[in-house]
Amino acid sequence: MDRRETFLKDQIIKYCSRMDQMGFVANHDGNISVKFDQQLLSTPTAEAKFNITGDMILTLSPSGKKLKGAGKPFSEIALHVACYNARDEINAVIHAHPTYASARGLVGKDFTPSLPEAIVSLGDRIPVTPFAMPGDAQNELIIHQTLSKVDAFMMKGNGVIAVGKTLEEAYLRLELVEHLIKMDFVAQKMGISYSLKQSDINQLLEKRAKAGLGPQNYSSSLPPAPDQENKQVIKDIIREEIKRALTD
Repeated sequence: MDRRETFLKDQIIKYCSRMDQMGFVANHDGNISVKFDQQLLSTPTAEAKFNITGDMILTLSPSGKKLKGAGKPFSEIALHVACYNARDEINAVIHAHPTYASARGLVGKDFTPSLPEAIVSLGDRIPVTPFAMPGDAQNELIIHQTLSKVDAFMMKGNGVIAVGKTLEEAYLRLELVEHLIKMDFVAQKMGISYSLKQSDINQLLEKRAKAGLGPQNYSSSLPPAPDQENKQVIKDIIREEIKRALTD
């Protein structure tokens, strides 16, 4: 194993542990993948994030097929592949279920940050994508299109996805989304409502662009449809997840 691969696996372990410590995942929730040498490294399915070790991390093809590792790919690997296909600069994808952001996603409410630094970091909107079942090709299309404008988004009924040039960047975006939405929830309970003026938002978006933040190298080409083998793999994984949930 070369140094780069060791480093990336250590990063995956670190941020799996961090997600668990922050309460962003429960049971077997959440997944992480990173690009490595024309391949992907990813967490396996059916493992609590606090249990992840280096030998559990899978090596996958760019389309999400397992190349190395004892475990199985998680059922939503196609969502990660859709993220990588959308923008060349994306090198890491993280998916979790932080409480406040996931709850907001359930009710389908997009979020506009009220803090100037958050607009520079995340843009002026954290959208909610429509509900779709795992393995639904429509979900991949929606994600592909959503990433033309944002680096993090909520999925109705399925938590939050954040992307980055590094895994640290993707994780920090995830953490910031939850922090902002929790802060907004508390402010609303206190009877406080505040929003930035559009002219201020426009200035902040200009700063974001000048800093090289936000979407770059977006590919307008639609993601390829999953081949029959990939579709069957996804169906098998979902079936096993349901069976295990019913018997645990």
